[in-house]
Amino acid sequence: MSSVIFKEVESLAEQLMDAAEANNETKFYELYDQLEQLCEKYRGSKKDHPVLWETLADFTEENEKSIETYEYAYGLAQALKDNEYKASIMFSMAQRLVEEGEKDRVKEAIDKAAKFASFTEDQELIDEIKLLADQL
Repeated sequence: MSSVIFKEVESLAEQLMDAAEANNETKFYELYDQLEQLCEKYRGSKKDHPVLWETLADFTEENEKSIETYEYAYGLAQALKDNEYKASIMFSMAQRLVEEGEKDRVKEAIDKAAKFASFTEDQELIDEIKLLADQL
């Protein structure tokens, strides 16, 4: 993925966080729409990347839609064979599945997250995954 797209996603994520913290719903939804349009612009192209969709899923309010978006991001991460993205996406999906009360799917997602995280250097992610797994 080009660094220009990554920087755009990063900027939108920061602005979304700021809008959420300021309780500025109008700005939040405007930025969310921009992020969604960016994702759709690159869907299926050579520039399609898990960071686009994981970020969109992170800011999606409805759990069901968020989970579907994480699943798409996970498919892209699998194609790239990127363990860090796979671990992060599965962890985030597990958190949403907990909220939905889908215990079987939570266990599957958290197990995958732990497996993929074990192949990374991201100790913070590993610790977060272990904490969630211990809470289940």
